[in-house]
Amino acid sequence: KACHQEGLACGALSLHSVVIDEKLCSQLRLNLSDYEKLEVDKTKTRKKHHEGSSNLPEKMRLEGSSSVSQEELRGLVLGWVHRQVSNFDYLMKLNHLAGRRDGDPNYHPVLPWVVDFTTKNGKWRNLKKSKFRLNKGDKQLEFTYEMTKQAFVAGGTSAEQLHVPHHISDVLSDITYYVYKARRTPKAVLCCHVRSQWEPNEYPSSMERMQAWTPDECIPEFYADPTIFRSIHPDMPDLDIPSWCSSYEEFIDVHRQLLESREVSQDLHHWIDLTFGYKLAGKDAVKEKNVCLHLVDNHTNLTSYGVVQLFDQPHPKRLLEPAYIPSEPPITKTVVKTTREMAVWEDTEQQVAEGINGLVLEATGSWSVDKTSTEDDELEQGMEALDSIPSVGRVVDQPSVLSSSQAESRILASRFNRRNKASILDQADGDERKLVLPEAYNPLQALEELETLDHFLVKSLNSEIQSVKQAQEVPEVSLLDFFQRDMQALGVMIAEIVFAPRVRTLRPTASLLDRFLTVRKLCRYHAKEIPAPLQYLLEKLLQLHTPENLLLKNVKANCSIPLFQYKQISKGLPPPCPSQLLSPFCSIIPFPPYFISLHKFILTYQSKTAEDESQGRDLVFQLWQQLEGILNKITPEGLEILLPFILSLMSEENTAVYAAWYLFEPIAKALGPKNANKYLLKPLIGAYENPSYLHGRFYLYTDCFVAQLIVRLGLQAFLTHLLTHVLQILVGVESSKEESKSFGGATEDEESGGGTPVSCSFGEERKNDDERSPSGLELLDYTSGVSFHDHVYGTESEDFQNGLYVSESLESQEQEALSIGRLSNKSSSSEVSLGEDKPTDGDSLKEKSSLKSVDSSQDLKQSEESEEEEGDATVEHKELVLPVNTDISMDTVLANENLEQEEEEHELNDQSEEKEQKILLDTACKMVRWLSAKLGPTVTSRTIARNLLRLLTSCYVGPHKHQFVLSGNKNCPFDKNVYQKRLVVGDQVSKAVLDCLMHVAHLYGEPVLTYQYLPYISYLVSPSSGGRLNSRKEAALLAAVSVMQRIIVYLSDTTLMDILPKINQEVLLPILGFLTSPTTSFPSGSQARIALCVKSCNFIVLICLRIGTEMAQQHLNETLQMFFSTFSLLQQARDQGLKSEVSSCTEPLLVELHCLDGTVLPVDLSVLGELEKVYNPEMAHTTYIPLSFVIGNGAMQRIVPNHELLWKMTTEHQESITPSTSEPYNHDPALFSPSLSPPYPTHEADNQCGTFGSVLVGNRIQVPDNIQPERGSLTALNAGADIFPAGYNDNTLKQDLPRSAHMLCGNWLAYWQYEIGVSQHEAHFHFHQIKLQSFVGHSGSIKSVVPLNGEDFFLSGSKDKTVRLWPLYNYGDGMREIEARLTYAEHRKTVFYVGQLEAVQHMVSCDGAVHVWDQFTGKTISTYEPADSKTPITAVATMPSPYHSVTCGSADSVLRFIDHRKPGLQHEFKLASNMNAGLIRYLAVSPSGRSVVAGYSSGFIVLLDTRTGLILRGWPAHEGDILHMKAAEGNIVVSSSSDHSLTIWKELEQKPVHQYKSISDPIHAFDLYGNEIVTGTVANKIGIYSLLDPLTRPNSTTKLSSENFRGTLTSLAVLPTKRLLLLGAENGIIRLLA
Repeated sequence: KACHQEGLACGALSLHSVVIDEKLCSQLRLNLSDYEKLEVDKTKTRKKHHEGSSNLPEKMRLEGSSSVSQEELRGLVLGWVHRQVSNFDYLMKLNHLAGRRDGDPNYHPVLPWVVDFTTKNGKWRNLKKSKFRLNKGDKQLEFTYEMTKQAFVAGGTSAEQLHVPHHISDVLSDITYYVYKARRTPKAVLCCHVRSQWEPNEYPSSMERMQAWTPDECIPEFYADPTIFRSIHPDMPDLDIPSWCSSYEEFIDVHRQLLESREVSQDLHHWIDLTFGYKLAGKDAVKEKNVCLHLVDNHTNLTSYGVVQLFDQPHPKRLLEPAYIPSEPPITKTVVKTTREMAVWEDTEQQVAEGINGLVLEATGSWSVDKTSTEDDELEQGMEALDSIPSVGRVVDQPSVLSSSQAESRILASRFNRRNKASILDQADGDERKLVLPEAYNPLQALEELETLDHFLVKSLNSEIQSVKQAQEVPEVSLLDFFQRDMQALGVMIAEIVFAPRVRTLRPTASLLDRFLTVRKLCRYHAKEIPAPLQYLLEKLLQLHTPENLLLKNVKANCSIPLFQYKQISKGLPPPCPSQLLSPFCSIIPFPPYFISLHKFILTYQSKTAEDESQGRDLVFQLWQQLEGILNKITPEGLEILLPFILSLMSEENTAVYAAWYLFEPIAKALGPKNANKYLLKPLIGAYENPSYLHGRFYLYTDCFVAQLIVRLGLQAFLTHLLTHVLQILVGVESSKEESKSFGGATEDEESGGGTPVSCSFGEERKNDDERSPSGLELLDYTSGVSFHDHVYGTESEDFQNGLYVSESLESQEQEALSIGRLSNKSSSSEVSLGEDKPTDGDSLKEKSSLKSVDSSQDLKQSEESEEEEGDATVEHKELVLPVNTDISMDTVLANENLEQEEEEHELNDQSEEKEQKILLDTACKMVRWLSAKLGPTVTSRTIARNLLRLLTSCYVGPHKHQFVLSGNKNCPFDKNVYQKRLVVGDQVSKAVLDCLMHVAHLYGEPVLTYQYLPYISYLVSPSSGGRLNSRKEAALLAAVSVMQRIIVYLSDTTLMDILPKINQEVLLPILGFLTSPTTSFPSGSQARIALCVKSCNFIVLICLRIGTEMAQQHLNETLQMFFSTFSLLQQARDQGLKSEVSSCTEPLLVELHCLDGTVLPVDLSVLGELEKVYNPEMAHTTYIPLSFVIGNGAMQRIVPNHELLWKMTTEHQESITPSTSEPYNHDPALFSPSLSPPYPTHEADNQCGTFGSVLVGNRIQVPDNIQPERGSLTALNAGADIFPAGYNDNTLKQDLPRSAHMLCGNWLAYWQYEIGVSQHEAHFHFHQIKLQSFVGHSGSIKSVVPLNGEDFFLSGSKDKTVRLWPLYNYGDGMREIEARLTYAEHRKTVFYVGQLEAVQHMVSCDGAVHVWDQFTGKTISTYEPADSKTPITAVATMPSPYHSVTCGSADSVLRFIDHRKPGLQHEFKLASNMNAGLIRYLAVSPSGRSVVAGYSSGFIVLLDTRTGLILRGWPAHEGDILHMKAAEGNIVVSSSSDHSLTIWKELEQKPVHQYKSISDPIHAFDLYGNEIVTGTVANKIGIYSLLDPLTRPNSTTKLSSENFRGTLTSLAVLPTKRLLLLGAENGIIRLLA
């Protein structure tokens, strides 16, 4: 259309004119040669016509420059059949037509092996079998075929291509090619392709061995190139030839003669059928054991090699001279007369050669043979002409016939020797001659060969005869002619696409007329293969119903523009043009209604480039605005076209973040959960993992977006595949892949084989199964295209693997705020205030627009004050104390004093990047806090807390993470606090992780610290096997100390004293064991040991300050002795003359050290130097003074044996840093010099004894104001010393956890303790009868309960005519009664069904009339009541996403589909005409939405296909009333009945898969948990049954105790992620049990 509007013609369009990329975007290559040649053609037309008329047939003159591709192929075949083309040339031409290329190892031309070279001239090879079959044998091929067939059947639709049943893979492999040409191929190439090691003797040494070894066919070089035998390798001899040839040239000649021999020629057509012909496909291929993998694997990718089938009909046989001259039957006078007449007719009527009875004979100059015609040959020519007549007359419908030269040699077997002919003619007068026929004489042989040839020409080459047309003068060519030719070429090209398999013999350069005639014939003969939407289009463009002779009668003689003239008016329309075809008011091409919007979307995508982040945001925003119009009535085909563009946007660097933010929700809504997981998971993971998406990346971490992920992907899929990537941001934007891998589930200690005990009570040892890593998720790349295939009926697995099924249109809906926080009175997306106007939850357009227009660097934290708590929570959650300067960049701050000298520009850039990182980190932390409250205690601990604990180790991996951070003010006086917390870079990285961990403890109380965090820390610091440290174990030690410092602050006094021995034994002592070990080296060297030593000292000081001096002296004796023992060890090593040595090998340099107490310690000399760098006077000063003041100087002298050495080293360091003020060393440590005067009270102050009721100021030890110790210039160790800011609150050493409404206690605590020890992927459901919550509000029996997708709310329908929405957050100790969050009271009768429309998040309930209402406001959206009140609705089910329908069954056995977006009914199906079937009791929809199962009161079950409305099956399933039904993955239906049976069915199988019998009571309610069925009976019994294999787990039944459940059980629902049960009773109370 665009070309025609600009006045340009497109040329003779063909498939080569259209370039289509992997996203199905097409580009048109214009052919402007017509314009260039137009003037030349006008001047030369007459001359060319005149010159060509004398020697070209009429057909060629009419077509002008038409290609002779088909004529050439036809002439080639006929030339070979009549021995005018050699076997070698013919086979090489077939190789060329099949695309085989000389020198291509994967697709080299092939010729047959004809002899085996064992004897002179060899033993003939059987050409009726492939070389592969001859080598391998029939049994081997049958075995290969059967094994691949079985593997294919077992693999189903996911079977690999190699498992497709086949016999052979190729006729010439690349390895065989290189072996053939080994003598001429470089050694490096042979080693690369044949075998890696050079073994010249392993290659076949002779032609005989070569032919016997190879299962593949021969190559042309062995018939034509003598050099192939000569070796270029000095260690590889030349290829030996048979002894009966003296030279390579002679062998080539003999071998070529063998190929052209009669023995080969008579069977060569069989080999052609096997290699290029009909025996490559279908039953013939199976029969000949010749099924080729490349032709049956249904590959969709383009390849440049393989097997090409040229012919689909049996190839004609080569005509041979008879082996003997048979005695021929006499010829009667009539025959002789006729023969002579024909001969005379041929001589006198030369034009017959060009036209007989209006037929045109073919003139192919390529294969013409010289004719000599004399009087002696008169009879012979007459017979040949006679023989040629049937060959002319029999192909009236073919486009061409044989040439005169080919007609001459048509039936060579019927030729007469002139001498024999004369004698026979002389005997023709005798009437009594006997006819003697030889045994081998077959009078029908020539006719059969002729018939085979004709059949091949007609069926395989589409041959046909044209009528004679008179040449006409060519008028002037107008632009309209070009435009009409374009439309005709378009029609031809569309027809070629439709008939692609049938036009493969058409050469790419074929003329438009050739192509037109070919496709017209195909359209006439194979009209049923034309898709219905294209039938009218092809009729319009190609005028199929107009006879060909009328259509082409006015074709110009020497011009092909256009092929024919369209009628001026046809069916009220002018001739076709692009605007007419594209018009929405003209239905020539039935474009879907969304096509225009989709085209505009793709055009916008293609025309605009996103070179930077700003352009990427603008592009995505424009596309998002257009997306609504596309998704209005999208179909699977439309999604198939649209989705690759969405995936590309989500994968490209400049658009990934914004594409996820804007486009994920609408496209995932249209795809549904399964397809959203299949196609969108990989780009989402890429957006989270790629650190280059910094600017604007915080969008992906807002709670609004995470809520969308949960809703559209499903809670379980989000937790399994995405949560780990979302949490990864907490350790920094530039986190390494190694950290991601360990975060994905790898154990923290590479040398320990067990899992992480994060669930047992502190001090116990417990191993868990390793959790599956999300890296195990197999994610395919779909950015290049997707395929949604619709099958008539398939398995459930096909739905996920192969296609998308959307049977109804998707209307645009006002986008709801997807955050479930709206239900819990927590603001979600509105918390992220990104502009002047805070977007409301319901107005997503305004919200997204504000996100687009505002700079993403705006600080999000200012909006945190607007965060609301849940309505039931009476205590506000306080922000955690953040004792770290958050203005310092997490990962980039190092101990580098040159930062102050950086240029101002770099400072500005760093500030901008730090601000971005701070926004990102604040948003992520806020989202984690929201998600922790949403998921509840068990899921939070199993997923969020468990992964955050694993992340801690990653925060300290690497030497740069162990560097101390500079203080805010280097020259500040020594702080008055004894608790000096010195930070390393890793502490800044881990700050966000620790904050989130502590927030979980704030939410759910102290048990999180003691039952989950502490056991994990104990696991981190446990001694590793072999006693060696790796980098992750080293980081784990630092992480353990850091998190313990945070935990100690929040432990209550009672709890701290209870677990102090355990902390000492299982945390402190193992850490000190690594720290002080003289045989353990730290991978990061002394810096890591220094950092761990300082942090351990701070940790011990913190404990002492918490428990007081007396308790510290009582509990920490062994700890302090071990901590300071290394100082004495190093002193004794120096006294004994041990010096550190650097070991060049991996083995430690162990020596024995004799201690003063008589013990002997092994010491590694390489570790000794590391210890000397750590335990120096500076470290003594840093650790001994604080511990002396919190323990007491006298107590330190009693506890620490080497206190004098420590005091000496401390004084030595003090003198080195303050030489002018230091006093002489006093040997009494009790008498401190002024410079060492303790700035902290000692243990003599008995009234100051820790945080247990002490008289301290808050939790600090007050320092007298008149003591101001001075600090000089700090050394490298003290240079990074950091202290808490002076303004931190008094609760830094001790802070009580707030009393949260969700704090774990009672039954909730017991259940939580069990659950955190269970694997996240536990396959079995365990019922413990732990009552967790009661929901009181209904006054009538509970008829239905159903949890929402996020499992934080559930719906209940009751006999009291109401539907209530309840929260599932934990409250109290399990005895608390919860009130409903929302009540829907619009029903007039008992509500027997409640459900949720996943696609639009609306609620559906039914009391005989269907109500669709909004879960946030409780307002009714639509209602449907049956037209006849006598046939009320008895059963309802909602269709899964992406469908929007509700299906309901009525009393008249009619199934109706309702769409709340459209008026009236969408579909209506009569299920059972038999009145005895009863009422529809229950409806179940398959997870794919492709089938609906209806259960009747008579026990009858009917299966309906939702796409076609056909009843697939109906069967009597039970003897009693159907009570409940569910549909599961894999076409499984589960039903229970009043006949006490629970039955599992496959949808299309006659017999049930399993059947269980309930002995006492029928199962009237059940739900599915994975592969298990959880059932309930009116006797209050909970049963668990296996869905697939009863042997995997025995059935179990539990009687509900009256204490946990009162009343009669009426309904049941399973919370699959939380592994809880909702039980409704007849008294109106619902209980949550574990």
